[in-house]
Amino acid sequence: MPSVVPSRELVEVRRAATLERLTQGGSAWNAWARAMQTLPAPLADEPAAQRLWRFAATTDFVDASILAVHHDLAGLTFPGPADFSNAGFVSAAWFNASTFHGEACFRDTRFERGANFENVTFHALTDFDGASFGRSAEFRQVRFLGPASFRRVEFVKDAWFRGGTFASLDMGGASFGGEAGFGDVSCGGEANFTKVMFGGNAGFEAAAFEDIARFDDARFARNARFEKSQFGCEPSFARARFLGKRVFEGIDAPQATSPVHRAINDLARQLG
Repeated sequence: MPSVVPSRELVEVRRAATLERLTQGGSAWNAWARAMQTLPAPLADEPAAQRLWRFAATTDFVDASILAVHHDLAGLTFPGPADFSNAGFVSAAWFNASTFHGEACFRDTRFERGANFENVTFHALTDFDGASFGRSAEFRQVRFLGPASFRRVEFVKDAWFRGGTFASLDMGGASFGGEAGFGDVSCGGEANFTKVMFGGNAGFEAAAFEDIARFDDARFARNARFEKSQFGCEPSFARARFLGKRVFEGIDAPQATSPVHRAINDLARQLG
């Protein structure tokens, strides 16, 4: 490629080729992905060739409405960056059992009838900031091996992350209209739930947070369940509001004397 920034015409050619592969089905798509994955190592010492590979390996559906037709992307391998930012899915979006090897961007993406990301593996940075899910969002058993960001995401209905693995998680300012299921999740880095609005039940049963978990200014409109959850650092619930039942029995957290820890202990005693 003669320049770092590809021309508009070249981007359109790439998108047309991407749509053609989708039309051919998952087997053809994954055969292409396997071929692409064999190329980066031999090109490690050639920056220009690496840039060319990255361009060719990118899945680009920015602003795409065509996804009204191509909505079943289950079981696909994405060898390079995948950009679905500001795209619209008018049917349920199926990504279950897919694998994203590069950065995955779903910023401001609209999933009007919900989405299924169960058993998906994200190897790099994943960005869902500003996305909206009109129906249920299924992320059970998902693996985020890089940072995962869901800032200001609107989950109109239920959202399920049960059994998921996170390198780090940022849910700052997100809203849940239905159930928020985070039971049995594990997070190795910081987990941010600051200013999250939990409109339905919020379940964090047996969740494991190795680093700080922040729930500052969060609002729990219904039941908040944290029983048997584990905290490697003392969690923060500064100014959090609990309007329903609060369950903290059996939590494992560092013994500290801060007001937050004392408040959790007080809650546990009141509910014991």
